[in-house]
Amino acid sequence: MKILLTAINAKYIHTCPAIYSLKAYADEQGVGEKVTISTAEYTINDRYNDILDSVLSHEADVIAFSTYIWNVDRVRRLIRDLRKILADQVQLWAGGPEATYYPAPFLLEDGADLCMLGEGEETFTSLVRYVATLPSVNRESTEVQNNADLFLSGLSHIQGIACRKDDRVVNTRMAVPVNLNQIPFLYRDLSAYEHRILYYESSRGCPFSCAYCLSGKERGIRFRDLARVKEELQFFLDQKVPQVKFIDRTFNADPDRAIQIWEYLREHDNGVTNFHFEIEADRITREELELLTTLRPGLIQMEIGVQSANPATLKSVHRSAKLDRIREVMDILTREQNINLHLDLIAGLPFEDLESFAKSFQAVYEMRPHQFQIGFLKLLKGTELYERREEYGLVCSEDAPYEVLKTRWLSYSDISRLHRISDRVEEYVNSQGFRRSLPLAEKMFPDAFSLFESLAAYYREKGYEQKPPSVFRRYEIFSDFLRERAVKTGAVDSDEFALLLETVRFDQYLHTHPSRRMSARETFFFGGFKEEYFFDYQETSPVHGEARAESWGRFY
Repeated sequence: MKILLTAINAKYIHTCPAIYSLKAYADEQGVGEKVTISTAEYTINDRYNDILDSVLSHEADVIAFSTYIWNVDRVRRLIRDLRKILADQVQLWAGGPEATYYPAPFLLEDGADLCMLGEGEETFTSLVRYVATLPSVNRESTEVQNNADLFLSGLSHIQGIACRKDDRVVNTRMAVPVNLNQIPFLYRDLSAYEHRILYYESSRGCPFSCAYCLSGKERGIRFRDLARVKEELQFFLDQKVPQVKFIDRTFNADPDRAIQIWEYLREHDNGVTNFHFEIEADRITREELELLTTLRPGLIQMEIGVQSANPATLKSVHRSAKLDRIREVMDILTREQNINLHLDLIAGLPFEDLESFAKSFQAVYEMRPHQFQIGFLKLLKGTELYERREEYGLVCSEDAPYEVLKTRWLSYSDISRLHRISDRVEEYVNSQGFRRSLPLAEKMFPDAFSLFESLAAYYREKGYEQKPPSVFRRYEIFSDFLRERAVKTGAVDSDEFALLLETVRFDQYLHTHPSRRMSARETFFFGGFKEEYFFDYQETSPVHGEARAESWGRFY
């Protein structure tokens, strides 16, 4: 029997650890010599017919899909078409968050045979063992007349599945969480992962119960054995993998464990591999901070979810972020400039109107993160906010990724405005290309939010939204934008404005050169003197990407 585990990722560089974990666990548990489990990964940007042709070419008896908000529409279409093409010759299964919390469309509308609910390793293994005992997976088999018979006759003892019975969905109880130490290491063969991000899991569960997140539904945290984690991290280091992303929901939930892992990475650093962690900044201890400041620049990067600076908003979604502590942590870490720091806000949360969001924006922006992500609330089925959507006036798209359209506090026009601001933040903050000029430009506006609001309006007025400018062209646009502002405020002839424009040009040379040469020499005029710089584009910072710049002399 052939079983195909299928993933459709958002980008080529992404991988889907879920399907590899299911396969590794089932193989380790021993599902029989007659069973062959294979995997296939695609992206949402691949041509639909190419994906369909490829899936069919595997000639699998069972095709299982890993479903998420970025691929659920594509997966449901594949299930419908596969059912039409293959009729009852194949079993079609779905798993992942979309199938777990809303199995009905897959079963009642699309023709899937079953959905796996929650963690899938043990459920999948039990299913494979069961189906392998049948004389045929063909639904016309005398032993398996239809989904209801399949469920009742053989699947009722298997935890974590949903099937169709008549015109309704019936479930078994949720699967017991698997012991993480029983899941084999997924990456012994790296040939399939060249030029791609590897995802690594050292724990499951989350200590928080955020109302917008599915992770909050699971109580408690389970850890993979620390000695085993170190051994597996050493494999990445030995292979000089470019980047490994920990998918632990809160990596520093156990500070002592976090310290031991970071110490191991420091002691065994290969000078190449970068490790990404999601952390809770206000839980960082003094010992953790002392260690983090000693790491090689570029060894790790950290993502920190602030989400909002509004106390009422935070309370409504069960967040307890201590902003003063987060600022203190960011002050220490940004001073060292050895860790790329990524802060998040979510637009569309309860009690956050445009004025409140502007304050949240300002609070996060002033912490000077290297990456500032403005996300938009996605109303996920199974979350508390989904259940309370009418109470909060949360209106979201019916189609994945279920993004917020308006709330009691934000109109659709407000949301669109924030999207445009988010785009400009992505280009001018997250590119790290304006690190010196942005602080000077902010002085021309009441605050940073006003700066980006004005820049977004300028883009729209000039038509740059329809045809995004090149990286090099952004500097010219930014200078034109600032020049227009200076004319309005009467600062166009000031020394401060002349310094600002020259700083924009300096930022430009730190990141790019119009001829794309490997080095450049250029003279800059900084307030009464001129200075010549040499830029080496072959030697760039792993934290903010700036070229090495060396002053070759100052002249008055």
